[in-house]
Amino acid sequence: MLAQVALSGLAMGAIYALIALGYAFVWNTMAIVNFAAGEFVTFAAYVFLATFINQFGFPFVLAALMAAAVMAVLGAVFSRLVFARLQKQRALVAIIATVGFGIFLKELARILYGPEPLMYTGPFGAGGFEVLGVHVGWQQLLILGVVIVLMVAQSEVLRRTMAGKIMRAVAIDRDKAALMGIPVQKVLAATFAYASVLSALAGILLAPLFFVTTEMGTLVGLKGFVAMIIGGFGSIRGAIVGGLVLGLAENLASYLVSSTYKDVIAFLLLLLFLAVRPQGLVPERSADRA
Repeated sequence: MLAQVALSGLAMGAIYALIALGYAFVWNTMAIVNFAAGEFVTFAAYVFLATFINQFGFPFVLAALMAAAVMAVLGAVFSRLVFARLQKQRALVAIIATVGFGIFLKELARILYGPEPLMYTGPFGAGGFEVLGVHVGWQQLLILGVVIVLMVAQSEVLRRTMAGKIMRAVAIDRDKAALMGIPVQKVLAATFAYASVLSALAGILLAPLFFVTTEMGTLVGLKGFVAMIIGGFGSIRGAIVGGLVLGLAENLASYLVSSTYKDVIAFLLLLLFLAVRPQGLVPERSADRA
């Protein structure tokens, strides 16, 4: 039973890791915290399920790609139309702008799709298989598989491609990158678009596990932020570690203590790490940025 709980915790932790990665990328390149991440999760789940699955009848993969594309466009538009105009303001102004954009997305979802919750069984239904007495759900396997593939692909792109080197250069020093001829604003827009895609994937993968509602992403987004703090503020590797640790801790505490306290665990861990190890489990180094 403990192994079963741990597996579920890892799957949920992978969702938190996706959101935490989005936070880390935006922080590294823009020096702001994107508090609209949870609403990106919500809006992506609605676009994926209500529009591309229910209305157009697209298969899962195509619907997921289309929803991710929509969220990438939204992220890029926000970066170019809002953030680019706020760069000379204090960082707090840009952070407040992300909060406002998140409220806009939540209310837009309510207007477009209505207040009623939506249910989705997923591409594989509720089935799965057993390994050594542990039931592995297809959706859990899909979540872990998508996150692993994404992590490997992301690492290779950042380390081995010119696009990755450009993103890292902008993350380390925007002014010097601009002097070298790098189109900084386009890179920032691409980064915000990528962070939006990460949140979109979290929403798409969460849709079969929970009812899709306008509130589904709020708490998940906050827990993604907690995961980044646990892993190390702004650390890419730390975001992954923090997400998995948080998911495991939540599920194990729910099993060993009570499920009543599941949502409290995340914020207890946040307070604990801020008090004892504020740098997180995998602190960011300047060479690691984006």
